[in-house]
Order: sequence, then structure tokens, then C-alpha cells
Amino acid sequence: MGNNTGIPILYYHSIANHSKEKDWSFLSIKIELFKKQIKYLHKKGYSTCNWQELDSHLSGKKKLPNKTVMFHFDDGFLDNWSVVFPIMEKVGFKYSIVITPDFIQNEGDIRPFVTETSESNKENWWGYLNRNEIKKMSDSGFVDFQAHGFTHTWYESSSGLIDICDGKNFYPHVAWNLQPNKKSHWLLNKLEAPIGFPVFEYKKSLELENRFLLNEEFISKAINSYDETKTKDENLEKYNAIIDSFEEENNLGRYESEEESASRFMKELKTTREFISDITKKPVDYLVFPGGGFSKRVIALCKEAGYKLISKGKELNTFGSNIYQIKRYSAAYIFPGKYNIFLNVIFLPLQLKRAKGNLFVSKLFEILKK
Repeated sequence: MGNNTGIPILYYHSIANHSKEKDWSFLSIKIELFKKQIKYLHKKGYSTCNWQELDSHLSGKKKLPNKTVMFHFDDGFLDNWSVVFPIMEKVGFKYSIVITPDFIQNEGDIRPFVTETSESNKENWWGYLNRNEIKKMSDSGFVDFQAHGFTHTWYESSSGLIDICDGKNFYPHVAWNLQPNKKSHWLLNKLEAPIGFPVFEYKKSLELENRFLLNEEFISKAINSYDETKTKDENLEKYNAIIDSFEEENNLGRYESEEESASRFMKELKTTREFISDITKKPVDYLVFPGGGFSKRVIALCKEAGYKLISKGKELNTFGSNIYQIKRYSAAYIFPGKYNIFLNVIFLPLQLKRAKGNLFVSKLFEILKK
């Protein structure tokens, strides 16, 4: 049965049809599916809430109606404006976008709404939001902008070599970290790491305690030694020999100091709040961890940085629960081929019941995960 005051939070990334596969297009769901889900919720009489209203519900100040749902869109994709906004505005549904300053485009006019997402008009739907679009959406009252970390990247976490960039494998964080000023346009203007760049073990920016900072001299020497005529294993063997020579001199790299680590975390948390608020002229009090990565230390730092609610909770979002970490649910899953839309339409009401604490549905999801 469950507690009927649990508020379902459904999260998406991008809503778009892709006629050909692109970097990050796996984060998109089809427009038809999204429309069917919204139509279902509207027809069933659901209302929506923003973060502040959710906060009041959780703290026991003001109870939300039983049929309330919250929508999150992660990363700030352009289609959250050009595709999603007119759909949500038509039915009067609020939604929240959690954004990353590194992905925000600083320049540009407000791009038009689109009903079709094709290669011929991709500059109007594929990419990230710009400052003007964020301000317009925020001013509308339908969209609430909150934090998703400053970088949404991964950093080297140890001295363990795992791969070499060869132009075929996909490690976007390597190129992002080398050219952060170009990240906001990387979906349309591809960023690539130098061929031969060494790839070390890595972790998400907000779960990594101390970043491993590679020696620039080592990186240069490794890249210059890369031989495209050799196999991957042969090049890895050569790189490991170079690593050994640098480690003998204790000069491969170093871990961040505690002071550097704390400064990096504060940029991810506190500076992000200030950056977004500067655009919207509204408070930024809530955070969704990018990639779901966090640690106990980061939770404490979130409180220090002033966040009222953060993601990755395990409890239901119930009235008066006073939880600090909210629980979110994927709005769509990847089901087999032609049945994807049909199965996701069936799947949505099950997610809603799961968020309300329905024990049978929760057990069903546990079985399906296995």
C-alpha cells in the first residue's frame, strides 16, 4: 500500500529524435514517448511542483496534493527549451532543470521552438541552453533552475593507466578537461583529445576525494612515443615503461592537497550556486549530483555550501519526513526496439506507484534489476 504522500520525482535528460547516432544521444528519449507520458499524467489529473514546494512538503510546512509529480531535466540540453517548453506550457506543468555552468553557452539569441528534430535544424535543438534561454524560461514561472555541479566531468583518480586515446574510443572528459572553454559547444563541434593521450583511472568530480595531477612532461613524452602502426597492447607496454621511469624519479604526478581538494569541491558547489543565480536572479538552493557521484564528505560540504536538499536519497519523498537527500526515478527505460514506447507508457504508472511506496511494485523492480 505505502504512504500516499510520497512525491514521485521523474528525471529526464534530453527529449529528441535522432536520425543518426551522436555522442550523448543515448540520453535522449523520443518526443512521441514524452508526449504520451505527459498526456497520461495530465489526463489523470496530476499537478506539478517546484523545488521550493517540495521542500515545504518534506519539512511538513505545506502538504502537496496526493496527485503531484515533479519533473527534473539533467544537464541543460537545448531541447529542454525548444522541444519541452511548449509541451509543458500547454498543459501547465512546471519542471526543473539542473544545470552545469561549464555546459551553459554564454552567447546566442533565443532559439525557436521545434516540433521535429532533424539534422537540418539540429542547431535549434541539439546542444546546451544559453544564458538568454535560461533567463526567459526562469522568468516564465514554469521552469526552476538548480545546480548540477560546476564541471560534470571526471578526473584522474590514480596513477593506473587503463587506455590510450586513439580517435576511436570515447573518453569525453579528457577533451573537456583540456579545453573547458569549448565544452558548451561540444555536441555540435566535436572535441577530441590528442591521439596518444594516456587515459588513467578516473572518477566523477564530486565523488573523487583527491585528484591525481599528471606531470605535463610525462604526458608530452607519452604522446610523442605513440605509434599508430603498433597494436594497443604494444603501445600500452611502451607507456607503462615510461610510467615506470617517471615513478622511479617520483615525478609521474601528484595527488591534490587537502586544500586544493576543498577548493575544487567549493567551486563545484558554492560557485555553481552563484553562477546560476547570477543568470536567473533567483536563489539556487538545491543540488542533483552529476552522474550520481558523491561521498560522505561531499554531503557535509553541501550543507556548508547552503544547499537545502540534494539528490541520491533512499527514502520516499513523504510529507514531514525532513529528509535531506531526495529520491528520484527514471522516467523512461530502454526497452527492446519497437516495443520501447509501448512498454514505457505501461512503465510510467508503475514508477509512480513505486515512488508512493507500493511494496509489490518495489519488489518487482528489484527482481527486474537482477
